[in-house]
Amino acid sequence: MKTTPLHSLHIQLKAKFTEFAGYQMPLQYSSIVEEVVAVRSSAGLFDISHMGRLWIRGKDAKQKLDFLTTNSLDKLKYGKVQYNLLVNERGGVKDDITVYMMGEEEYFLCVNSINREKVLNWLTSWGLTVEDWTFQSVQIALQGKSAEEKLRKYFDVSGLKRYNFLTVGNVIISRTGYTGEDGFEIYAPIKEGVEIFEALSKEVQTCGLGARDVLRIEAGMPLYGHELSEDISPLMASLDRFVSREKDFLGKDKMFSKEPQRKLFGLELQEKGVPREGYRIEVNRKEIGVVSSGTFSPTLKKGIALCFVDKEYLQEGAEVELVIREKPVRAVLRRYPFIR
Repeated sequence: MKTTPLHSLHIQLKAKFTEFAGYQMPLQYSSIVEEVVAVRSSAGLFDISHMGRLWIRGKDAKQKLDFLTTNSLDKLKYGKVQYNLLVNERGGVKDDITVYMMGEEEYFLCVNSINREKVLNWLTSWGLTVEDWTFQSVQIALQGKSAEEKLRKYFDVSGLKRYNFLTVGNVIISRTGYTGEDGFEIYAPIKEGVEIFEALSKEVQTCGLGARDVLRIEAGMPLYGHELSEDISPLMASLDRFVSREKDFLGKDKMFSKEPQRKLFGLELQEKGVPREGYRIEVNRKEIGVVSSGTFSPTLKKGIALCFVDKEYLQEGAEVELVIREKPVRAVLRRYPFIR
């Protein structure tokens, strides 16, 4: 099993570990609830070096990458970051990614760990020149209201806007994240990355994948393999705003050829209970949806979930039942994000 370059630091910080995408990763350091509260109230520090980091270079880089993704790369210029979706011929999602425009012929991609090799091979098969920087680098997320104040001691990020980035030597710092809070993601060569994480860990709560998952569900952010897959289109995942109708892209005709019968929506429990993936959602004992990701929200102090629901039931406040171990529990459908 792989470990990140920060593994020895996690051991010193007494992390409890879990296996994720072939990596041994910190699940938690204190408790998941404490770590969620830290991010929502001040700041939290995450090792996300398991993510994939790819460079794409060449004269045809933009043209080919634009055809393979749903969002328009024409919106990008140097210093900007874009959320985008790599699609297959059927309009399903190969991966959801962030794209950094480093220059006219140079792009940097952050991809999901479980899809790194698949994405690398896919891009290469379309004639793109790809360099895998994953194992020569570290990726850190600093998230929360106090993130800027903490990071300013090391980098001047005060003027950096959301979904923009700056470079300091070989370090890339973007104002992005996966928690619904303000924050930054830092990409650095291993030596610099370890130094940055070690310094920040002395004054910021370190957080594991447990808190990261709760935070992203509260923020209504999809996780590949749950809300997105080769068989789930961006339209099913309610990510229409990241799909450009103005350009041609792979699988576009298939994607728009039929309207999804189920779409992603939110659910909030009205009684005690914790929604989990695969739990049925019912109205009058008829299944109308299924949970894709669920958790107990320490912020809202109730169970919440992302779920795929029959389109005729997509209504804010609609009363439904979530079946937990064959017992119906009262719930309501609601739009996400759950926190604002």
